[in-house]
Formats: sequence, structure tokens, C-alpha cells
Amino acid sequence: MSIEIEREFLDRIKALEQRIGYTFKDKTLPLTALTHRSFAVEYHRKLADYEVLEFLGDAVLSLIVSEILIKTFPKAREGELSQIRSAVISEAYLSKLARIIDLGELVLLSKGEIAQKGMERESLLCDVFESVFGAVYVDCGYMIDIPRKIFNKFFRQQLIEDIKKGDIPRDYKSLLQILTQKIFGKPPRYRVITAVGPEHDKTFTVECIIENVRTRGTGKSKKEAETKAAREAFLQLSREEEESTPSD
Repeated sequence: MSIEIEREFLDRIKALEQRIGYTFKDKTLPLTALTHRSFAVEYHRKLADYEVLEFLGDAVLSLIVSEILIKTFPKAREGELSQIRSAVISEAYLSKLARIIDLGELVLLSKGEIAQKGMERESLLCDVFESVFGAVYVDCGYMIDIPRKIFNKFFRQQLIEDIKKGDIPRDYKSLLQILTQKIFGKPPRYRVITAVGPEHDKTFTVECIIENVRTRGTGKSKKEAETKAAREAFLQLSREEEESTPSD
């Protein structure tokens, strides 16, 4: 490879190391972690892409998140922990964590992917986030301690705050229905309050109603507005139920 391209690679690797506070012993690992398949195909020398490291990183992050959930919510049941973990180990949420360290700007993409702003896609950001943790895990001799330390330093507090605020991608309509069936023996109702704007660009406000609980949500579709209203109702009812449950 040319000196110019090599320098570009090394600059990206150094930037990644600075952002996660870890220096790789094997510099090919972070290079692979940042290489999208499109760049590997387009580049004139053979390069590995991040897909295998992504596969490994998914498992690494799942273990780290599981540990955090068990320690933070010791009274939570297995079913609830599984739901939260699934929401966290998702494209929508891991891409959010990737943006905290501006990971997208370090990814090696083909010219076509760059033109289509591939570095902004949730799926790509999630994949690279996983591949970076896979790379660290391999570089550490397949030991979890350092990947755990990196995650805890940069992302743990954000994760816990988001879970407590309900700011993670969950199916709140389904969760709310399960909860209202348990408490009231019936599902919630939804009704559109307003639909403002031209046909191609409407903004909907929907009200969620269950007994004396009424919450509202706004979105660019009825589904989005219903989900936001359901989220507020679910969080409110969950807090009320928790407060009414006697502690051990």
C-alpha cells in the first residue's frame, strides 16, 4: 500500500485508540474493525472487513450489558432483563453509543457509500461499534476485563440513565398492553387528537387512555405518536406499581 494510504490508516487507528483509551498491540485489528465491506472491495490491496469482529463484538457487548443489568437492577426478573438487553443490543441503541465517540467519521467506506452518507446509518454504526469491541477482545487475548473497563468508562452511566428514563428502543405498545391487562384487565385505547400539515408531511398527536391515565405523543406517523404516548403511560404505570409494591 502507498505511504499516503498507510498514513491515513494509522491516523484513523490512532484516533480510535484515543477515543476509547486503549492502544492496540496488533494494529491490523482496529484497521479491520473500521473497514466496511465496500471499501475492502474497492481498495486496490487485500483488506479484511469488520464482519467477523462484529459477530464477536455482539457477544462481548451482550455479556458486558448483562453484567451491568444484573448489578444495577438486582430485583428485576429474567424476562424483564432479557427485554432490556435486547433493546440495548440493537441497531438503534448501539448506534447512539457509537455517536458518543463520533465513530462514524473513522469508518473506511467506498466512494459510493460516502456519497450516500453510509457513515450516518444506524446499521453501520452499530456494526462498527460491535466490531471495535470484538477487536479489543481479541487484542486482549480473548479476555473480557479491558472491553468491560472501556464500556464502563465511556458508556455505562449513559446506559443506566437511559434505561431508568425509558429512553431505549422498546415495543412500548406491547409492554403497555401486558401491563394494563395485568392491572386493569383490559388494553389501552388510542385516539388521534390532531393531524397537522400537508398530506405528505403530517404531524400527528395521539392520546393513550387507560382508566384515569391519559398520556400524549407526537410523531410523523400515527404509529410513532402512539408509541410515544404508550411509552409515557407505561413509565407512569410502572412507577405507580413499583411504589405500591411492598419492599422486602
